[in-house]
Amino acid sequence: MKNIYLILFIFTVLFIISSCEKVAEPLLSVDLEYSTGLDTYAEDASYQSVPKELNLITLGDVEPSDAISLIDYLPPIGDQGTFGTCTSWATGYYTRTITHARENNLSQNDLTNSSNIFSPLDIYLSISHGSNCGGSAISSAFKKMQERGIATLADVPYTNLGDCSQKSYATSAQYSPGKIEHYRRININTEDIKSELQLGRPIAVGCKLGPAFFKYKSGVFQDDDYSEWDAMGKHAGHAMCVIGYDDNIGPNGAFLLVNSWGENWGENGFIWVDYDFFNGGIFCNYAMVIESDKGIAPIIDKNIVDPLNRVDGKDLLAITLQDRNADVWEGNPNPGPRDRTVQYNVFNKGKEIIPASNDWNIVYYYYNAYNPEEDFGIIFYDYYTDDVSNIAQKGDNGDFSDMVSDMTKYGEWNWWNYIDIPSGYSVGRALDGNEADMVFDYQLPSTLNGEYYFVLFADGFNTISEQYEQNNYLFVTGSNKGPITINNGVIEESSLKKAGESRCYINTLKESNPNTYSLDELSKLIDYQKQEGILTTKAVQNHLLKSTHTTGTKRFIRK
Repeated sequence: MKNIYLILFIFTVLFIISSCEKVAEPLLSVDLEYSTGLDTYAEDASYQSVPKELNLITLGDVEPSDAISLIDYLPPIGDQGTFGTCTSWATGYYTRTITHARENNLSQNDLTNSSNIFSPLDIYLSISHGSNCGGSAISSAFKKMQERGIATLADVPYTNLGDCSQKSYATSAQYSPGKIEHYRRININTEDIKSELQLGRPIAVGCKLGPAFFKYKSGVFQDDDYSEWDAMGKHAGHAMCVIGYDDNIGPNGAFLLVNSWGENWGENGFIWVDYDFFNGGIFCNYAMVIESDKGIAPIIDKNIVDPLNRVDGKDLLAITLQDRNADVWEGNPNPGPRDRTVQYNVFNKGKEIIPASNDWNIVYYYYNAYNPEEDFGIIFYDYYTDDVSNIAQKGDNGDFSDMVSDMTKYGEWNWWNYIDIPSGYSVGRALDGNEADMVFDYQLPSTLNGEYYFVLFADGFNTISEQYEQNNYLFVTGSNKGPITINNGVIEESSLKKAGESRCYINTLKESNPNTYSLDELSKLIDYQKQEGILTTKAVQNHLLKSTHTTGTKRFIRK
């Protein structure tokens, strides 16, 4: 009889453990009353491929404050029970609900209504995690919210989880209103996290728990013992939501996090975490924010990119872009693996002439697909201006070595063009007198490593008032419209699409990769870089077109 009880006891313990964190090995020396459920392996695999929030833009106008709280937009404290669903609680129940409540000015009374709260079970069941109620990644949850949305708690209550092998029974009409526009990772440091909260944005975070966390009752949490866990490789990954901060709590200030272990844990379900401990590289490992779906379709109407469709005023259209291994020609008879040739053209589909006096430009630019604020560069800068009237006649063009006084402003291998662009003319036709594309030979810097997009944008410094801005941008992409892989300045050919066009407008790029940067994000970043003189500095520092060989020459290819 005792053996039967022993077997039942062992079975019960194993069942509880199997309902908890499934990513690492079973946890030791923790209170099994509480479950975790952050899939750190899946998160590690995808985290760096989540585009980084463009802090230069989003955080530029933040009003500083010594304390912020989003608690007024918080739904009732939840309890995930014995299931590994913390990620869906942190992302769906808390982050998505708080964002929705702020945008719709919901009151605390409104947030007692389950129709105003998003369902952790719906988003959890939308993610593939097996039939053992195991963990999931924050990025996986947000990806599902972007692709399909999330149902409310009224439509999908947190009940009857079973072994979590079932699918959510919500209909598309029920979960699509909860869609998000995009999700972004943010820097895990006090300044950036505080700034996001000052903007009213809750932050879904992934944390590593030590034994002290499970026993937390009150005060500022600022230390834990990870020695046993590190030595045995047993890490408790757990997702929560940051909803506030206070500079005056604890010795350094502290962040306020809401947990999904009910009101009996911590300070009525909350925990204050010391700034330094939070940012120390141990406790918090992942942090993401979201932007709600505003219903703005990225699709560009075909008339906007149709050269035959004339519009009033001026309107520049990027019409040709091809980047390939360097051509063999008299200026570069022996191209190396980093040598490239770009063929490009821009068209004036407006009814007005675009004169050289407008001082506009075409910029060819590369940027890191996941961190364009810190990793970008100008490949060439093609300037249309009358600033050279003292040394050239209308119709002339040349590199900036012909403009000795202005070389330090624009860089040695960038190009000037003293030309007007009539209505219905491409730039190539205006320059060459024939239907010709322009060709520029360049070399990628050997320091370039990672995943990149290339983009040609007409009127890069936005000096011309146009009918449409979104048709100024034309992208070069890799396979399936994904980023191009570059190692030590050499493009991996396997990353390029083998058949069909490798160029696209933003609508096609977003259709294939919904979470890539939107045109609005990129254009704001480029505009910021322009206003702050960053792009001009890049043009001056444009060493990739200098001295290594005779590239940096503009040519024409007749159609």
